Amino acid sequence: MGYVGWALLGMVGYSLVTLLVKLATRAGDVSSSYVLAIAVSIVGLGAWAIALLRGDFAGFVLSDLAKPSALWSFATGIALIVAVASLFRALSLGPATEVVPIYGMFVVGGALLGIVFLNEPLTYRKLLGILFAALSIYFIAR
Repeated sequence: MGYVGWALLGMVGYSLVTLLVKLATRAGDVSSSYVLAIAVSIVGLGAWAIALLRGDFAGFVLSDLAKPSALWSFATGIALIVAVASLFRALSLGPATEVVPIYGMFVVGGALLGIVFLNEPLTYRKLLGILFAALSIYFIAR
């Protein structure tokens, strides 16, 4: 499966996540933090299992944790917990029809960050796509 297939699978998964968080917190008997703790525990165990089964830690030594790629990985974890905890909290407080599109602006943010920091080319077509994405999310959320 190529990157498009994986991206589509991820989109389906994240779509289900938003629905399931809303269902879990809707009754009010558990908090978004409770749901987050359970969910990230499952994600963590799954991620470790996948990495170990793929052999990604073969030859690992403790000094590998000081490499730039490891430091970027730690920063990724911090950004991910902020993103997911915020999404779960927002879903527990507001309607999914507004929260999900606003959260979905990460598509625009990610594209802009790729252009600015990764020197990915900004074409007229990409710029138009970013503008349409932002407009569509605005219209969906309002």
